[in-house]
Amino acid sequence: MTGRSTPELTFWPGSMASRGFIAVLDAARSGGFPATALSPLTLHELLVSGHDRQWIRAEAEARGVRLAQLDGAASWAPIPYADDLPTPLKQRFDFSGTEVLDLAEVAGMDSVLACGAFAAGTVPLDELVASYAAFCRTAEHRALRVELEFVPFWGIRDLATAWEIVRRADRPNGTLMVDTWHLLRASHEPQAALDLLSDIPEEKVTGLQLADASLSPQSDTLFGEGRFRRFPGDGELDLDTVVRLLLGRGGLLTVGAEVFGEAVDELSTEEAGIRAAETTRAALARATR
Repeated sequence: MTGRSTPELTFWPGSMASRGFIAVLDAARSGGFPATALSPLTLHELLVSGHDRQWIRAEAEARGVRLAQLDGAASWAPIPYADDLPTPLKQRFDFSGTEVLDLAEVAGMDSVLACGAFAAGTVPLDELVASYAAFCRTAEHRALRVELEFVPFWGIRDLATAWEIVRRADRPNGTLMVDTWHLLRASHEPQAALDLLSDIPEEKVTGLQLADASLSPQSDTLFGEGRFRRFPGDGELDLDTVVRLLLGRGGLLTVGAEVFGEAVDELSTEEAGIRAAETTRAALARATR
């Protein structure tokens, strides 16, 4: 996998996904994003409500937006999610591996974002490697990339574990998604994660999600802290170091802001798209000065 000379700007809906498919497309269009992510649940709900693939793709094309990333596959792992996961998240992840790939294919997507929503320590690493490799092999037949994302409050808690899975699976379409909030705000050892990131082969880090944050606690739990993600440049995280590193190496394919909570919820659909685009472009510009 080779990187683009400039990574494609991708709209990640975050908590705006609850506004629905058309709102996500309108936000992406407002910000001038050429591509957007969608959850499996959003696509599934469109299909069961009577819309077909032609309608789904036509609505995106009419707005100049490409459906590029399927946001959130958990069933590749032997345990798809923890028993105590909130019900809305269980619904989001409650699709088999085949269903996930079918949905990505319906939308004409490039990539599936995979995560481990199971509880930490409940699945042996060897099983995760084998399951991820198998999922990548199946996805490869559909020309889909599988970007694995570590999420510190779930089963794959750090970059080192995610990279170990991707490295040992050794699939050409198996790569990493790096989220700056997970890396810099939620990681147990952010500097160690940054050091490791610089050692990972460039072609194996293909996705970058940008989010900023305050360094002071905003919630009693790490999961709760996720509701206080901010747009790039609106917090105290050293995003420039991450962006500069990944842009300079050339393997990055996509980049975009992903924000949850008040920072995006208080904005109109149009404002959310514009704000996501402006802050993403500003982050890229700062890192390349």
